[in-house]
Amino acid sequence: MDCLESIHQECHEKNVLFSPEWHCSSRITRILKLLRIMKFLMTNVFYGGSARNWSTLESVEIVQDDKKFAKFNVSVISAPAEYSFHCQLVGTSNLYPARLIPSNDEAKNWDVFISRFQIQGFNIENSQFSYASNCTSFFTPGIWMGLVTSVVLLWILAYGIHMIMQLTTNSRFDDPKGPALLFKWSLISIPSCQFFS
Repeated sequence: MDCLESIHQECHEKNVLFSPEWHCSSRITRILKLLRIMKFLMTNVFYGGSARNWSTLESVEIVQDDKKFAKFNVSVISAPAEYSFHCQLVGTSNLYPARLIPSNDEAKNWDVFISRFQIQGFNIENSQFSYASNCTSFFTPGIWMGLVTSVVLLWILAYGIHMIMQLTTNSRFDDPKGPALLFKWSLISIPSCQFFS
């Protein structure tokens, strides 16, 4: 099902505005008729620390009935300008890696969920997405748990090896030229007990 009818773009050197319009002929037509336009505002800014331009999704607007609009600020949706940005889950929930944060009262009424989100505003060639910069970090919680556990176990192993290396023989009382020390043990007999009935 292809619901996308048209995309309106306003392109400038430092920012771009996408406004796709959806018109579907399916069960979700009633919902999408209310949703006229969804606007994505992206900026292209040079950062000296990385010595490159970065494209950042600044805000998302949902325009409804040409009167009401819900505006969301966006967190952590950025990529080098020559790449596209991809994220498996984008939405208003705190559980999503990339969040849409409501910035007006109308936006608080919306619960947005976008699956397999990919966007690129600059340096587009042949109408294809470039290499995708993914929103998942390299150090996931599972990787952190594995690294911390490995470091703790290596520390225990190093401490054990260090303690074994510090062991010395107890030869302080031995004279190498004299006879070896002998300890005589005598067995003590314990009388047996007899029980009378």
